[in-house]
Amino acid sequence: MNYDAIAIGAGLSGCSAAIQLAKLGYRVLLLEQGNYPMHKLCGEFLSIEVTAAFENLGIWERVLKVGAHPIHRAYLTTSGGASFRSSLPSTALGLSRYQLDLILFQRAQDLNVTCLDNTKVTNVTGNLEAGFQVHTNKGNFSGRLVLGAFGKRSSLDRILDRPFSQKRSPWIAYKGHFTGVDIKDAIELHSFPNGYCGLSQIETGEINVCWIAHERVMKEPTHQDLGIPTSLAQNPVLADRFRQMERVSPSLQGLSQISFAIKENFYRDICMIGDTAGMITPLCGDGMAMALRSAEIAVPLVARFLEHQLTAIAFKHSYEKAWEKEFQTRLQLGRIMHHCFVRPSLAHTGVNLCQMLPNLGNWLIGATRGKPQPI
Repeated sequence: MNYDAIAIGAGLSGCSAAIQLAKLGYRVLLLEQGNYPMHKLCGEFLSIEVTAAFENLGIWERVLKVGAHPIHRAYLTTSGGASFRSSLPSTALGLSRYQLDLILFQRAQDLNVTCLDNTKVTNVTGNLEAGFQVHTNKGNFSGRLVLGAFGKRSSLDRILDRPFSQKRSPWIAYKGHFTGVDIKDAIELHSFPNGYCGLSQIETGEINVCWIAHERVMKEPTHQDLGIPTSLAQNPVLADRFRQMERVSPSLQGLSQISFAIKENFYRDICMIGDTAGMITPLCGDGMAMALRSAEIAVPLVARFLEHQLTAIAFKHSYEKAWEKEFQTRLQLGRIMHHCFVRPSLAHTGVNLCQMLPNLGNWLIGATRGKPQPI
């Protein structure tokens, strides 16, 4: 079967794009190398602008039914003892990727998207003019257009020889689910030397704990009482959280060489969406919302291209301009904040400034996320 569009990766952006295109009547193939349902390394924090996206995708009621946890406040601390508390501009949500990705995958199936998990893409050939062949461990598939939604860093990036994948990155992330502490309706972000750690509650009542650190942190001795690298324990609030918590996930999930480099919106004529197109630093807590929004930006242009209303050149130009307008400022500000927050003296100064000038802290929270879209 020849598909109108093939989405590689059934995460937030891939599923969202597949659902929207199927609602427009297109034949869509959705490929996922993992086996659903599954846990993924993620902060599992959904920023304030996701409600309209969930409504438009037809999953809002399911999200509420599984018990997405409302989050109204933010709490920031540093290893030097500075802290800042703020109310979020609107209600955010804590929801595991185990549940959310499954909801999206099932919604795509309901709309007759051909959904194949446990399917590894080994290569992509072709272009926008002639169409594409997607090569997988389950055979080859033909499509008029391919959407790249395969995440932060993938073996497919290396196969396609994307420039950023040739550059080594020192950043490593870990994630696990814990119990034993009640942070109520807050998302917490704790700075430590060369990294930071976020905590937020998900639908199960468990706390998602996700930290990102320079690789040198992971080479440190483990704190004898807390079982974490010693740098994390230098933040007294974070150390106290770990003292109270007990991990309930079988193990920590890890991902190395996380890149915040500028990526291409198109590579080899593949239209990149979500983290595959560009990743905001986890510090900002807007990655999941951005992935959903990037699909919303791409789909109308994909539809115009499929209807021969846009040439390949015009399609690429329009998407690049729209993506830059929506995300470029957020990405740049996020990188600046990341570089400050992993340095104890800068983090301490910055959080103290937010404490003295709450409007500054509130502005930073608002400036690193999108605005709610109309339903």
